[in-house]
Amino acid sequence: MPRRIPIVLAASAAALVVTASPAAAAPTWTVSPSVNPVPTDNRLTAVTARTAQDAWAVGFYTGPLRHNGRIMLAEHWDGSTWKQSPTPNVQFFDEKLLAVGAAAANDVWAVGSTNQTGFATTNPITTHYDGAAWTIVSTPATSGSAKSILDGVVNFGASNAWAVGRSRAGRALVEHWDGTGWTIVPTPDPAVKAGSTLASSTLTGVSALSPSDIWAVGSYSVVTGTVSDAFTLIEHYNGVAWSIVPSPNPAPRSSLNGARQVLNAVAMISKTDGWAVGNTIDTASGSFLPDKSLALHWNGTAWSVVATPMTGTQNVLAGVSAASSTDVWAVGERVDPSGAIPVDRTLTLHWTGSTWTTVASPSAAGDSLLGGVSTLPGGESWAAGFTNSGPSIDQTLILHLLP
Repeated sequence: MPRRIPIVLAASAAALVVTASPAAAAPTWTVSPSVNPVPTDNRLTAVTARTAQDAWAVGFYTGPLRHNGRIMLAEHWDGSTWKQSPTPNVQFFDEKLLAVGAAAANDVWAVGSTNQTGFATTNPITTHYDGAAWTIVSTPATSGSAKSILDGVVNFGASNAWAVGRSRAGRALVEHWDGTGWTIVPTPDPAVKAGSTLASSTLTGVSALSPSDIWAVGSYSVVTGTVSDAFTLIEHYNGVAWSIVPSPNPAPRSSLNGARQVLNAVAMISKTDGWAVGNTIDTASGSFLPDKSLALHWNGTAWSVVATPMTGTQNVLAGVSAASSTDVWAVGERVDPSGAIPVDRTLTLHWTGSTWTTVASPSAAGDSLLGGVSTLPGGESWAAGFTNSGPSIDQTLILHLLP
């Protein structure tokens, strides 16, 4: 699953059940019926809600014919039901949508990646909805051998949108839409200590308070001798240029395997209040699997680690959204080891102003993952992802919470 660290394990039946989790008093997440264009491979990766009657969830599905490849999936909420919105398909290519941002009912951007079917190399893709149809819009080419994607987008209106991701050079990528085309905007490389080499960097989430106050998060990798480390990466745009803002890195370090931590999403509430979420990766044991959820808070001066509860094992936070400073949701997945075969469960954490608490949320009998969340002023929230009930048997999953 792009930009996340999926923990998909063996799975069985697909009936939805609510799994037990420690929970504070909170509204209840429920399953909202969503569209599955094909019987097997359907995934949602992101969601955005503009109003109670206008929300979008995006992802991808595998077309019924071999030459279809993977097709962009867009679903729209009109206040009563989720309906599929037709998207263009490039034959013999896989197109995946990983993020979505809406400025108006007739101004929606979704971004992601595209690659020739059967080939590993990927390039960014952007598509725009004008109220009637989705259209693919070209993006600047980058050079190199890395997989290039766009993983986050913010939309201010017809002549101002920003998308973030990774270039073919394996470096953080920022693109700006000015109403006529996308252009690449320079971003700084993280500084590394003497004797180390910057291996790669990527931006996986973006959030904005205004066109001159934009935050993007992700991670970067450093190689020192034979040891590789991954560190959190946070960048800020002040209306003129992007700059790197220091961020903490709490993952335990192994002398053999280094340390790894990533940020997957960010939600800014005000100039003195914001959240970035992700996870640490267990390198000390040599497993290189997701380890613990990670939440960083911005107080207007610095980013700091805030404790999150551990539920099951291998917790990942993939999305975060806020209605206010006392109503923030973070979602992702956790591994439930209680059965004969460990399975993924949805993970929903709630911040009420003092602590993060785990809130129960529906999961399938097999694996269930959430990739994004969107919260409206007042607290109505949507979370989107997918369930897995066997090899290549994925179904879309949308959860709804009413305050």
